[in-house]
Amino acid sequence: MTAPAIFSGRMLIGWLAAAVLTFAASLFFMGRGDDSKSGADAVGPSAFSRSAIGHAGFAETLRALGLTVVKSQYDSRQKLGDGGLLVIAEPGGALGEQDRVGDLLDAKTVLLVLPKWHGLPSDKHAGWIGYAELIPEIAAEQVLNLAVAQASVARLDAAPAWSKNELLHEPTLVSPVQVIHGGGLKPVVASGNDVLVGELAENGRRLWILADPDAIENHGIGEGENAGFAVALVKALRTGEGSVVFDETIHGYVARPDNPLRLMFQFPFVVVTLQGLLAIALLLWATLGRFGAPETAPPALSTGKQGLVENAAKLLGFAGYHQRMVRRYVQAALRDVARQLHAPRGLSERALLDWLQRVGEARGADVDCIALYRETEGMDDSRRGGIAPLIPIARGIHRWKREILDGPAGNSRDHRGRPDRSAEGRRRAG
Repeated sequence: MTAPAIFSGRMLIGWLAAAVLTFAASLFFMGRGDDSKSGADAVGPSAFSRSAIGHAGFAETLRALGLTVVKSQYDSRQKLGDGGLLVIAEPGGALGEQDRVGDLLDAKTVLLVLPKWHGLPSDKHAGWIGYAELIPEIAAEQVLNLAVAQASVARLDAAPAWSKNELLHEPTLVSPVQVIHGGGLKPVVASGNDVLVGELAENGRRLWILADPDAIENHGIGEGENAGFAVALVKALRTGEGSVVFDETIHGYVARPDNPLRLMFQFPFVVVTLQGLLAIALLLWATLGRFGAPETAPPALSTGKQGLVENAAKLLGFAGYHQRMVRRYVQAALRDVARQLHAPRGLSERALLDWLQRVGEARGADVDCIALYRETEGMDDSRRGGIAPLIPIARGIHRWKREILDGPAGNSRDHRGRPDRSAEGRRRAG
């Protein structure tokens, strides 16, 4: 009699179709990724911005010189490579953005550019600013103090003559000129106490701070020697073949990594993908022939006395108790022979073994029971080995017991060592 189906055919097809559609929809939305730039400042000081206060021109200049430039929207520190430079350019004053700056400053080599301008979007041209205004000095100072405590921002009416300039390019800056005072920075470009570019090196980290961003912004990078000044900044900091990474999370450009579907087919993740496909193929191969009624499984344990003995032996063998079992067997055989031959009471272990050895020699037994006993006592129960080396010991003690009780030639004796005069004894002897 056939059992009734749990689901009807139509319902089962509906469930399968819904599962397939759900899986397909999940793949679709995973594949779309997250390109949302909600919250990003499209005309602000970012490497994406082509407005007057943006840094797209700076990034494109570096790229034209053959440097690897990354406009990073996640995991910026992981993209630097060997000798790379992390550029943190004009972070905003929002609390969340300042929190990101604190984490980014732990990179090995960093160029921090202090903010100066705030631009309002133009109503006539998308991606442009209508006009720019200076941000308060305290806002720039807050960003500075994330990296250097006890330092302040000052603004000068005009650019001084830079008495110290390790970059060998004279920047052209818009008045008022923004500089740094204090903080123990090593001056790279400075005029007395007015520091335009300062260095902080500690614990294997190297941090340069550019006080005034005019030289690298789109509106100023083409003026005078500003392009050379901007490139010299990067080349002085970058060592090796690492990337120049502009972190754009501080400007609201935050995205997830590449969607999982793409990662599945990129090294090294493609190795895991291949292993998963291989596992699925092996599973299908192993289950293709399993249609129909399942085979009846054999009983886990046999029944009856013989089965009980066999199961117990298997369990003891599985636990690795072979050596302990042989030792107990030898001890039990010695005690049984001593009991049957009425060994003197009160003998120590050594004295009992000597007594059994003398009796065995007197009765013609050629097995050394003392040697067998010592061999078992010298076993290490913690070391698990095969049963093959233990079989001769068990056979030897069995043979010794048979010879000392019945005689080496099969002459039957009673338990007192006298010949058995019964009819059965005469029959075995004769």
